[in-house]
Amino acid sequence: MSVFEEIRSKLDIVEVISEYLPLKRVGSSYATRCPFHPDSTPSFYVSPSRQIWKCFGCGKGGDVIKFVAEYENIPYAEAARLLAERYNLDVKIGPSEREGKYYSALRKLIPFYKEQLVKSKEAKDYLLKERKFSPYVVEDFKLGYASDGFLLAEYAKREGIFDQLLELKHLFKTPFGKYRDFFYNRITIPIKNITSKVVAFGGRSFKGELPKYKNSPNSPIFQKEKTLFGVNRAKEYLKDRDYLIVVEGYFDVIRLHSVGFGNSVAPLGTALTFHHGRAISRLTKRVVLLFDGDSAGLKAALEGAKRLLKFPLQVDLCFLPEGEDPDSFVLKRGVKALRELLQSATPLQNFLIERIKNSPLQKREQLINLYREMVSSIADPLVRELWVKEFRNSTGLNLFGKNKKVFIKKVEPPKGLKASEVDFLLGLLFLDHKEEIDLKEYNLSPQARKIAEAILKGEKEKLPSWLFEMDTFSLEKRFSLAREQLAVEFKILEETFKTLWELERKVKEGKASQEELATYVKLLGELSEGEKLLYRRFKEKFQTL
Repeated sequence: MSVFEEIRSKLDIVEVISEYLPLKRVGSSYATRCPFHPDSTPSFYVSPSRQIWKCFGCGKGGDVIKFVAEYENIPYAEAARLLAERYNLDVKIGPSEREGKYYSALRKLIPFYKEQLVKSKEAKDYLLKERKFSPYVVEDFKLGYASDGFLLAEYAKREGIFDQLLELKHLFKTPFGKYRDFFYNRITIPIKNITSKVVAFGGRSFKGELPKYKNSPNSPIFQKEKTLFGVNRAKEYLKDRDYLIVVEGYFDVIRLHSVGFGNSVAPLGTALTFHHGRAISRLTKRVVLLFDGDSAGLKAALEGAKRLLKFPLQVDLCFLPEGEDPDSFVLKRGVKALRELLQSATPLQNFLIERIKNSPLQKREQLINLYREMVSSIADPLVRELWVKEFRNSTGLNLFGKNKKVFIKKVEPPKGLKASEVDFLLGLLFLDHKEEIDLKEYNLSPQARKIAEAILKGEKEKLPSWLFEMDTFSLEKRFSLAREQLAVEFKILEETFKTLWELERKVKEGKASQEELATYVKLLGELSEGEKLLYRRFKEKFQTL
């Protein structure tokens, strides 16, 4: 048994994924909205019997290790190690050979860059005198200097990391045939992932070169659009803090961490992305965007907020005085002033509503459209409704036009029927269907299947009275979602049935091992009565082939 198989066998996929996502039982599986793409309806399914997950929206899927690798944005081997450590599994695992060499190569650059910094008075003066970082902070964040860039090739050959640096594009060949450091003449800043491994470097010019900042090119261990600078430190601070601060630059994060605001992170020279939002949402439920107070800062904050709202996050805005960034603000006004500023952070919703109320008529419509965009970005329908109601209560306006009041008679369906089954039955009864409905393609309980068959046969006298008293508001959409959900459940069930059928044949032929026999009994015992009926039909189909 490989180490990966050992880890998978010792973990419950539902337990692991439920620590990341709110899973809801759907038949013998679990469902939720997919975290890997914008998902308005649950298309992400977890099968406990098969210990797999699958999104029928974006197509991603795999085992428990694959999920953690995708969600944490780390390699498969690193995800396996993370799970082994988190759940105290007695297994030994290291990174893949290639990834291990990349990590090792980048780690070995830190002492080289430190040595170059020690030798350069100009680079030291920039950090210690101009940027006013203490020697302790420079050492703590492993800041260094790349010098003219030509010494690195010799060092890399001596250390046996030349090929890896070429593959990572950390070295490039000049027109004169010499190899040079990608970050030549720049201050170097190690970039670490959430498990504190160096995955890349940032470079800050201080002699006027443009661009001011450069990042390592994307690689198998680093994707700029998925990485947050400082996240490895911030996750520890969040044990005692209830929010994350997002700023715009490396030195802002370094300054804030050095004065006690270790719950700070920054994107790497890009706008906040969907991937950043996902990473932040797994760390906290509240985020404060601390941006410059000019028009560019406001625009960046609002664009970032739009992406963050796709996740269960409270987004607050906090703007610095124009012309200031967090680094300069702390140096000029001190830690107390920053703490007071952060305490005045305004929830995004309140910020927008106040601007709408206090803006001239010609700008108000533009801001209302922006508010609509924000509402449309919110994944949680309950939160969306709260935003709409708060807008109406605060402004006296209806955000999406005049709302019609719908009075719904409250009728409860009988116990034993899922909400998706009820919507499916209502759609069969009240909607016209251009195509033929094949009940064999849906995961229906015996009770729901019996009613569905009566509907399709036109036997209304056999239908229960409650079916005619249920709410049919937005039935087209509800029916469509119910069909999709029940069909997906059936597909997952079919995968389970195939496994069961293979095991059952081995058991009957006396070829099953003790482990296979135990798996067969366990899988069969987890099926509901309705699913057992479907399994019998599944076997009949295969036995007649």
